Amino acid sequence: MHQNQDNKPSSVKVTIARDKLTATVSLLGSQDFVAVDEIYQALDTAGVKFGIEEEAVVRFSVSPSKEPVVVARGVPPVPGCDGYAEVLFEKKKPMFSDAETDIVDFRETSTLISVEAGEKLVEVHPPGLGMEGIAVTGEAVEPPPPKEIKLQAGRGVVLDPDGTRAFAQISGRPWIKAIGQVRIINCEPVYVHNGDVDIKTGNIRFKGDVRILGNVCETMEVHATGGIEVNGLATMARLISGGKIVVHGNVISSRLRAGILFPGAKKLGFMMADIHSELQEMAKVLDLLKSRNKLTSFDPDVFSRVVLKLMDSQFGKIRPMVKSIQAFVKNKKEELPQEIVEAVNSLSCFSGIRPLNEQIFNDVVRGTADALEMIDRNKGEDGAGAIIRSAVSSVIQCAGNVTVTGQGCVNTNITAGGNVYIKGSFKGGEILCEGSVEINELGSSLGAPPVVRVADGSTIKIRKAHEGSVLQVGNRRVTLTMAMESFRARLNKEDQLELY
Repeated sequence: MHQNQDNKPSSVKVTIARDKLTATVSLLGSQDFVAVDEIYQALDTAGVKFGIEEEAVVRFSVSPSKEPVVVARGVPPVPGCDGYAEVLFEKKKPMFSDAETDIVDFRETSTLISVEAGEKLVEVHPPGLGMEGIAVTGEAVEPPPPKEIKLQAGRGVVLDPDGTRAFAQISGRPWIKAIGQVRIINCEPVYVHNGDVDIKTGNIRFKGDVRILGNVCETMEVHATGGIEVNGLATMARLISGGKIVVHGNVISSRLRAGILFPGAKKLGFMMADIHSELQEMAKVLDLLKSRNKLTSFDPDVFSRVVLKLMDSQFGKIRPMVKSIQAFVKNKKEELPQEIVEAVNSLSCFSGIRPLNEQIFNDVVRGTADALEMIDRNKGEDGAGAIIRSAVSSVIQCAGNVTVTGQGCVNTNITAGGNVYIKGSFKGGEILCEGSVEINELGSSLGAPPVVRVADGSTIKIRKAHEGSVLQVGNRRVTLTMAMESFRARLNKEDQLELY
């Protein structure tokens, strides 16, 4: 029992809640009245100093109860806000309708998300602080600690020095995994599609490599900045790849484009390399100016003026370079990958057509580097290539070698920057290539005769050719007037087409 000031046992029991936010009183004896002073004395003895409710004390005084009655209340603490991870790549959901016509293209309904190298994927926001409460004992009551989210870099991802932002190291498909308060961020360079590409899945557009475990069905498209591999068939489809295309099944009434292949591709590469080199040198000068002026970043207006001044002085080549490459791309826009077109369009900021600040400048430098890498990736035999089993009524454009491993091709046009190897037959259609051609059987007794054309210095090797087949090396052409077996066609020292 509690003691009062006169050392008499108190008839009031005081109980403080575990969280110290409430205090209750209850009657220990059996009486009809308890003095208010006795109640206050009991509260004081128990250490209750804050939040005492006078009305509750008076009510208990005139009507005491053995059941606990709350007579004091503290101020509860205000919890802080938990930290959270803002997943930026999830905001890149594709648009499925034309904004002007509001017409939905049901082939463009894929939810596949891909990102560029250097793109920010996730940003962690710190927890917000809470507010202390006050206990009935007068003590401060700490709010519960808010949760803090931490990032962990997985494959293809790098964190900034303070660990609050995650960036893609490679182009590919980003994904996030939560384990407690840790968020693991990954970026996969290969997207594996388990099944067919059809109207249900929508067209696939991916910045990286794509592997299709099924077929690519009628009217569907697969676009990849890397390679494309199809385990099944490609039927009335369109495959566009920045790297190699491999179709393990047949290609039927489809269009395949592997890499960048168009007249002047080498020239574009030289032009892009020159611009990128100039921009890199300008970036070094800008960094030096920031360092000397002890700046972490430029004011937007100041940055624009500094760049204009530099272009008027030591970087006078940039404007004419930009003008030349934009004119070049304008004439070939339909033949170029969208990434290269966008990189060239972004250069408009140096002609005053578009705004220019430090972030835009850095994006343009990175964009030209990516475009240059895409062009370089398609040079030579180790770049873009196409390997298929067979093709019927199709168009194949390839910056590297084209290899047909099965029965061959019928009524198909092949354009290649490298060599063409056809294990089976080539019946109808046309082959145009920079390298050499090797075919097991050329032409047939039925249908339109095929045409095989190679560059100067290249060779056409045929095991069996039917009458009517057309062979051309450089500017020299011959039409076979009879069937021939096991021969080669090339230009001799007198620049005459020779079959031997």
